[in-house]
Amino acid sequence: MFFAPLLTYSLDGKPIYRPNIFTSLKDTTATRRVDAARKIYRINCRKMNEPDAIKSLDDLQQLAINLDDLKLECAICDMRADYYSVNRGYNPLSTKHFDRAIAFAKEEKLPLEAGIYQHRKANYYSLYKQNTAACRYYLLSEATLREVGFDNVPDMGTLFSETANFYYSLGDFDNARDNLRHALKYQPIVSSVRINIINTIGLTYRNEGQYQTAMAYFNNAFHMAILVKDSVWAAIATGNIGSIYFLQKHYNKALPLIQADYSQSLKYDQTLNSAIALLRLIYINLDQGKLKLAGLQLDAADKLLLKTSENVLTQRVQYYELKAILSERFKNVEKAIVYRSISENLRDSVAKRDNITAIERVRLQWIMEKSNEELKNLKKSAQIEDFKQKTIIIVLLLLIVITALIYNRQRLKAKKDKELIISEKLRVDEELKNATLALNGYTERLMQKNILIDEIKTELENVQSKFSDADIASSLDKMMEVHIMTDDNWAQFKKLFSRVHGTFFYNLRRKYDNLSDTDIRLLALIKLKLNNKEMAGMLGITVDGIKKAKQRLRKKMNLSEDEEIEDIVNDL
Repeated sequence: MFFAPLLTYSLDGKPIYRPNIFTSLKDTTATRRVDAARKIYRINCRKMNEPDAIKSLDDLQQLAINLDDLKLECAICDMRADYYSVNRGYNPLSTKHFDRAIAFAKEEKLPLEAGIYQHRKANYYSLYKQNTAACRYYLLSEATLREVGFDNVPDMGTLFSETANFYYSLGDFDNARDNLRHALKYQPIVSSVRINIINTIGLTYRNEGQYQTAMAYFNNAFHMAILVKDSVWAAIATGNIGSIYFLQKHYNKALPLIQADYSQSLKYDQTLNSAIALLRLIYINLDQGKLKLAGLQLDAADKLLLKTSENVLTQRVQYYELKAILSERFKNVEKAIVYRSISENLRDSVAKRDNITAIERVRLQWIMEKSNEELKNLKKSAQIEDFKQKTIIIVLLLLIVITALIYNRQRLKAKKDKELIISEKLRVDEELKNATLALNGYTERLMQKNILIDEIKTELENVQSKFSDADIASSLDKMMEVHIMTDDNWAQFKKLFSRVHGTFFYNLRRKYDNLSDTDIRLLALIKLKLNNKEMAGMLGITVDGIKKAKQRLRKKMNLSEDEEIEDIVNDL
């Protein structure tokens, strides 16, 4: 059995340093050593001055090293954090030592301890209203301990209950209920702790106006309290049942229950609960016209509210509202106005406070969602476990996410661009194919007209040999002109030609700006690889005319003797 050592006190009544304060731990089994060390620390070190406390913990540190007790070393970091928290409130040294405890546990592969000290750090933040940071560490602790297995964590029910209290204080009743139900799993079937949890679940429903569900939980708590003969919890449950009737304005049912709650609360020195019950009784008495009794009770309520150290802003709003109602009933309008003004001002303060709480809940919801996403990413990447500092982990996670998003976006864009290019190429190829077919068809029709032109020329020669009538010959000439490449035919031909050879005319004009339209027509036909006879027929001139035209083009284009006009045209 473990016994705490006898204390030595200084003149100011504080414990003082003794070098052998933790010596008894050498004979304590390893499984009980951390709990034993904590007990010695709390009794001896918490109220020491700082130098003595630090020396005592340094001695314990050396003992842990000598015993090769990693769990004890880890716990000492937590004790240092606790010491500064108790003596300095919210401070950077406590934060630093909590971080050391968590980092040490992770380095030494002690996941249970890492989860527990994450939870202790969350409690520390919660105590000093650093709610956003508290929420993050409650979530981190839950995730770490889930990996360990909740059933393998000592006193897991208490951890769930503490987390539930945090959410309840912020009015986040959904998360509070969720943690309370988890906590129930680790409590005896019948116990005071279980009654407390069941009662608190009832309060979450009552606060949300779900009176029927709340009543079921309060009745459950009451019957369990009777079963274990716990008069305190029986009184609390009775008062809560009465509060449901009160909120539903069933005052006849509420009155005896609230009176019992008030009496029991006074008996067990539960000041705030006494004041709440008394304010409800005052409201009922005013409703029933018992003005004198209500006035006496208001004086008693004022004393109770002054006596309690808890936040009673909401109760003060109710108190001054009741004072205003009582003054109105006694026809004292001036006092009623004063009290109602005070009540309204306090109500504004409550609204402001609750609004801050609501904003905090929104922030916490965002933190929860972000933390859950971070935890999912942590599970996906085993390499993250090697990093000691949470800041590095978060930065790396953000970099990974950003890189993945950029890569994914670029990959999708490249895929889409590739598909567009392929689609565009197919479209262009199809258009080129159709344009080529159209140009070939048009050229073929012109070539067929050339044959017809030859036939017309033959007929013309025969006619001219038989007839000397100039009008007939002129009519036949006009008829022949219809079948050669006129300006209208050339415009249609050029349009089809440009669809197949898009830059031909542009390159030709840019390189040889001294060419005439007739020259360009001839070069276009050369581009189509037509022979001199075919070109002559399409242009309505002789083959010799084509040859002479080519010679003129060679001079205009400054071609040397070894350059062929066909090769130049093919390169355009």
